[in-house]
Amino acid sequence: MVSKKIGKVIGSNSHIDYTCEIYRKRDKDNPPTPADHSFGQFVYIEKEIDGKNIHLIGVIYDSQILDPDQGRTGPKLAEPHEQELFHPSYIEEKMTLAGIALLGYCEVDDDEFCSNEHCVPPWTIEIDDIVRTLSDKDFLKFHEVDGEINLGYYQNLMELAGPFGTDLLSKIIDQLKDMKPDEEKTLEVIQKNIEFSKRIKGV
Repeated sequence: MVSKKIGKVIGSNSHIDYTCEIYRKRDKDNPPTPADHSFGQFVYIEKEIDGKNIHLIGVIYDSQILDPDQGRTGPKLAEPHEQELFHPSYIEEKMTLAGIALLGYCEVDDDEFCSNEHCVPPWTIEIDDIVRTLSDKDFLKFHEVDGEINLGYYQNLMELAGPFGTDLLSKIIDQLKDMKPDEEKTLEVIQKNIEFSKRIKGV
């Protein structure tokens, strides 16, 4: 899958929990499809830091749809197509927001990952930073450390994603099993432990 711009950062809840506004048809000639910002989609935000090209890696763990017209009472001053005349700042209408959990970062050289870290990134993402989908190739690169699959972000993601954490991690592991069949047995053990933990909590 080729990297694609899907939206921009509009806020945060913490240093690793960001909100992305998904582009709509009027924002882009080729707007993102629902699959581009689906649950479990890996994304990145590109930053230049100390002369280095850094990709901050995250995953979509939640979504929200907003319609400002819902809940409004009383007569309207204008028809929908005339609203802009009365409310110049009220241009943004229905929108889709995606919650992004940052999982780590990679240093990139000549479009290739040359190092990766599964940790809380030391840098802050800024408003209007562009969010792009992460290619399958880079998804796998991000998870490989010394030739082995690594899920060093496991605990942070579980805590941030809350009730969605086990489903999200299971989805990530399914993708890794498809891409790294030689690691399938190890990944299945991790997946079963996650699913067992979910059942225990539900008791």
